[in-house]
Amino acid sequence: MMSSDRISYEIRRLNFGSVTIDESMRLRGIAPGNIIDVPAQGFLILGGAAPVLVDAGYRDTSVLGAGGHVGPGQGFEEQLQAHGVEPGDLGCVIMTHLHRDHAGHLDKVPLQVPVLVNRSELGSACTGIQGRAYALDDLHHLLDRVYTPGAIQFLDLEQSGPQEVLPGIVCQLSGGHTPGSIGIVVPTIDGDAYLCGDLFYDVEGALHSQPRGTFVAGVQPSALVATDPALSNNFTTSLAQEIGAAKRALAYRFIVPAHDDPGVLEAGRYIGRIEGDTIPGPITPPRHSR
Repeated sequence: MMSSDRISYEIRRLNFGSVTIDESMRLRGIAPGNIIDVPAQGFLILGGAAPVLVDAGYRDTSVLGAGGHVGPGQGFEEQLQAHGVEPGDLGCVIMTHLHRDHAGHLDKVPLQVPVLVNRSELGSACTGIQGRAYALDDLHHLLDRVYTPGAIQFLDLEQSGPQEVLPGIVCQLSGGHTPGSIGIVVPTIDGDAYLCGDLFYDVEGALHSQPRGTFVAGVQPSALVATDPALSNNFTTSLAQEIGAAKRALAYRFIVPAHDDPGVLEAGRYIGRIEGDTIPGPITPPRHSR
């Protein structure tokens, strides 16, 4: 538990619609061919001077590779309003990274609300190195912010190291998914939460019920060592960087990914997930026993 002199926050999940993917993207070792939908989530951090938004969904399904679906009540303003928040109420927006399913609604946030992003992430996004993984209109909006005083705040985490951006809230270089991805450490009453973007797509599968063994139908298996986390099939860093990033995440009480339920850890061991919209919240035990 946290000491009484530390500020603690509550995190609320926002669902901005679904993204259609091949299930094999979630974990190395899963055979391709099963098409599923995963949520495109953002998060509200409450308890400080003003609400903080982490990530902002996609602007419309046309930017997604395989499509998706936005259901009733999953619009940007609607999701904020469900928690009594308007876009202009936000103190800032913190971006884990700028992929098309994370940066799509930033143009609905007033320019006087700063967007925090790691400088190297915007730099690599504008090179075209990942094709259309970054949406053109999203990048246009971010460049407008660059030329609007106060509309964007750059982090330089490769040089500065971890940076406290608000009382108790620390941004650090992730080292996984994209070269400029960051993780956001948020203290809660039940321990620190790590908002990790797309470092994990399936927290339980990565930490508790990893695919193991030999090649099956030509599918690359996950790591053979039982203590290693299984990795997703969606990253642009090296395998060594990705597994290091996953292991660093084990230091936290909650692992909060963009496309899965938050995972709950105890001494670095996965003990369950949070299915509700509030973190901390009730813990559901693992689906699979070991």
